[in-house]
Amino acid sequence: MQERIGHYVLQVIEELQGIYLVEFRLKGPKRGPKIEIILDTDSGIRIAECARFSRRLRELLESDADLLAETGDDFELMVSSPGLGEPLKLARQYIRHTGKPLRITYADEAGTEKEIFGHLAEVRFQDDERPSITLFPIQKKAGGRKTEKQPLTLYLDRIVRAVPEAVL
Repeated sequence: MQERIGHYVLQVIEELQGIYLVEFRLKGPKRGPKIEIILDTDSGIRIAECARFSRRLRELLESDADLLAETGDDFELMVSSPGLGEPLKLARQYIRHTGKPLRITYADEAGTEKEIFGHLAEVRFQDDERPSITLFPIQKKAGGRKTEKQPLTLYLDRIVRAVPEAVL
């Protein structure tokens, strides 16, 4: 069932172009399952795009008699965007957060986890290099002033968690 629904999800993504899948989950019982889909675009997905995706996917799911016989017709479909404060799950998501504040937990060379907060300045996905980002760390000083340190390059394979922040 999950494979079949996943096939329809990918079909709609291909039809609508520009949208990519962040996460797909199937929860609950076999009959009446909850289908959760999180989508994004390189510029940030809009509610109207989620709604269009949802309508098209529901159309395909409801047209599959074999699938409906297996799940029942009371499945729940939830299509949304990654919420603010939700960790980034895919390397591609860093692109749309360029210039924005992130709170990042990463493992240093010794494997010790560290946390840093700053502006995402650059994202690099070149084929001949390890994917990395450049972050301008920000520290609060006494009196509420903020100071930027030297830029820091972090390899994506060392990032444990990256969470977009609303404002500085």
